[in-house]
Amino acid sequence: METFAMPQSAALLLEGGSLRGLYTAGALDALMERDLYFPAVAGVSAGALNAVNYVAHQPGRSASVNLRYRRDPRYFGPMAAVKGGSLFGLNFMLRDLPQQVPFDYDTFYKGSQRMVAVTTCVQTGKPAYFEKGKTDFDFFDAVRASASLPLVSAPVHLGKFSYLDGGCSCPIPLHWAQTEGFEKIVIITTRQKGFRKTMPSQRMINLYDDFYGRRTLFYATLLTQEVRYNALMEEIDALEEAGKIFVLRPADPVEIGRFEKDTDKLLALYNRGRREMRDHLDDLLDYLER
Repeated sequence: METFAMPQSAALLLEGGSLRGLYTAGALDALMERDLYFPAVAGVSAGALNAVNYVAHQPGRSASVNLRYRRDPRYFGPMAAVKGGSLFGLNFMLRDLPQQVPFDYDTFYKGSQRMVAVTTCVQTGKPAYFEKGKTDFDFFDAVRASASLPLVSAPVHLGKFSYLDGGCSCPIPLHWAQTEGFEKIVIITTRQKGFRKTMPSQRMINLYDDFYGRRTLFYATLLTQEVRYNALMEEIDALEEAGKIFVLRPADPVEIGRFEKDTDKLLALYNRGRREMRDHLDDLLDYLER
């Protein structure tokens, strides 16, 4: 097999989407099967959880965790919330599971790949980007914050501030990658091309107000996330059309729930991501070589 030289000015950006992230897990495994590792990876929410295993060079681990433990009460549900502050058992996944599903900390921490976990600051409502090896606290706490969904998770305290799901303020860190000066930007989304979000219902607005009304800036971020998401998708579509970025999206809508329990559906989604990345791999390599 011919060796591909990955450009050093290439960044891989991973969208979140809760359990839709199984699509991303499959796509990343297809990259790892070809020994294709981007110099920098930035993940949001479930994208950050997937990025951890990609940077550790462990194909199959994301799928193993999400498929084997989906029905475990430590993974999701009231027990997870009581013990870890979130309906998703992020402490269980990031702290306990490595004893059962081994995690390669040496490769993760000592490897040359950069990894950034994108979070949203509850005090400012703005995105915060935490990089592996450059924090004064355990980087995995930043990953946990990135994946801590509002309404169902307690904020994660990192230094002087508290943080929640990066997708609230920055669903895809395109502007971070541009600011960092990356010449090649590859994005894996968990929604099909053309998807746009609808405005929140009054019930959702009331929930946001009940939970975060006193955090005015974060509350405003929540109320405007659909508008900003749709504008970002327009920008991404235009850059993709111009050949300036490469985007892998699900070919068809992902028909699973945010808290999907059907592991057969989740497995099918993982296999779909793996297959669609393989199908578009030549196009991806052509983009990276241009």
